[in-house]
Amino acid sequence: MPFKRAVLEGISGKVSSRGADAYITFDSSECFYLSGLKFSFSVCAVINGELFLFTDRRYLERAKGVPFKVIEWEGFDNLLEFLKGKSLIVDGSKCTVSTFNKLSKLIVKQEEGFIDEFRAVKSEEELSLISKAVSIAEVSLRSVLHLLKPGITEKEFRAELVKSLFLHGSDGEAFPTIVASGPNSSIPHWETSDRRIEDGDCVIVDFGAVYRGYVSDITRTFFVGKPPSELLEIYDAVLKAQSAGISSLKPGVSAKEVDSSVRNFLKSKGFDEFFLHSTGHGIGIDVHEKPTLSRKSTDTLGKNMVVTVEPGVYISGLGGVRIEDDCIVTEDGSFTISNLEK
Repeated sequence: MPFKRAVLEGISGKVSSRGADAYITFDSSECFYLSGLKFSFSVCAVINGELFLFTDRRYLERAKGVPFKVIEWEGFDNLLEFLKGKSLIVDGSKCTVSTFNKLSKLIVKQEEGFIDEFRAVKSEEELSLISKAVSIAEVSLRSVLHLLKPGITEKEFRAELVKSLFLHGSDGEAFPTIVASGPNSSIPHWETSDRRIEDGDCVIVDFGAVYRGYVSDITRTFFVGKPPSELLEIYDAVLKAQSAGISSLKPGVSAKEVDSSVRNFLKSKGFDEFFLHSTGHGIGIDVHEKPTLSRKSTDTLGKNMVVTVEPGVYISGLGGVRIEDDCIVTEDGSFTISNLEK
């Protein structure tokens, strides 16, 4: 992935505006975002538009030839020596209390989500990687849908889908795949079980692929056999609510407004009290990034942000429906990357 020189300069400008010298992070996703290197241990510091990466000797060979300074990690003392005399910005939500306390020997300012605004806007390369993760997920699900029938368990179908993800080029699951059938579908984040799928079941499948460090996140709801008419009505409402949300995506629109467009449609159908989560979230390296499409969000959409739109209705004793797609915010609207049949 191209080195993010402009991003480093932007972060340094923000650091300077806070009266500090450096931004330091121990978060693996942030270190991957800044360096393009995915290690189980690394520390990144951004100083005057330059990146400095600390890692241990297991990864030094892999870090050769990169366009930034790599320093062998010898313990916290050599990090503190390197940062001596500098004032730091630290995102306290992305490091342990122990780490924060060790850094407190220096002048530290805490600001949560400090580089989220940079990660939220994707480069063309990042958009391409996310789109590839979407296409892998879609072909993977299509290849196993014939197995979704009475008699198969939730866990068995999940196993086949996960296997298919790997076979079609995914580096792993973006998150633990959810297969929720029958009464279990009324629980938004059901933990997949040994329940056997039955005729008439509603089945929610929520899953995602990983491609070169970037993820997709898609949900489809399927009916096995003939479902209750109430669930068909709910499905139609959720699908139309999602369409309203996607139609409202454009630069300059508040994330709260997108959430409201979905929620208001479901309210008009009498289902708003059964919508138990937010409308969506950003995706990228992590499956939940900025912006957040929710009632309490203070985020504003911008060009090249990638968000999910995923309304759901969940009624205990009956079942649930969730439909989720991944969308790029464009210059004057949005483009839905995922086009798996609904």
